[in-house]
Amino acid sequence: MTTSNRRIEVPKTPKESFDPNRPASDLDRTQALHLREALFKHLQVVAEALAIDPRNLETEAEFSEYAGRVTAILHPHVVKAVTK
Repeated sequence: MTTSNRRIEVPKTPKESFDPNRPASDLDRTQALHLREALFKHLQVVAEALAIDPRNLETEAEFSEYAGRVTAILHPHVVKAVTK
């Protein structure tokens, strides 16, 4: 399978498409629920990292794993770029 480098141009949404007073749609509500779930998963990852007391780490391997875990949380864009 070959990949194409062709660019697909997507037109900008007209300003009048957004109505701040319009009731939220089912799609809006579903997306908000998905975002909330993602946030809970993120909080779980943060809580797991915070549960580790760095004063109890003894080996370089433990420090390396801890630093990698915390760095991935604080700088996810960097971790994704390195692992590609």
